[in-house]
Amino acid sequence: MKRRQPPETSSRKQLRRARRRHAERVVFAVVFTAAELWAIAATVALLEDDGVLAIAVSVVLSAALIAVWDTWQSVLASGRALRSPLPEPRPAEGVEPEHRVELVRG
Repeated sequence: MKRRQPPETSSRKQLRRARRRHAERVVFAVVFTAAELWAIAATVALLEDDGVLAIAVSVVLSAALIAVWDTWQSVLASGRALRSPLPEPRPAEGVEPEHRVELVRG
């Protein structure tokens, strides 16, 4: 998944577009999760085999659950990125900040 720059908070058009994309991703994640859970339940209920096929099916089903988990992690991360403020710009190298915080008492 490629990283996207967060939208500028001053641009309403960019914020609306980012919120719409996030809403589309949430809907996609809900549909994808429902389809995967249905497929897993149907496979477990209808599979009547032992041995190598049962092991192969368990590996495929675990991969499906990992895909669902990864989908929700990316959706939640993009939601957090929309809600969090943009980081403060860093000062240029060699320029002292206006205030210093002493971490060690002396």
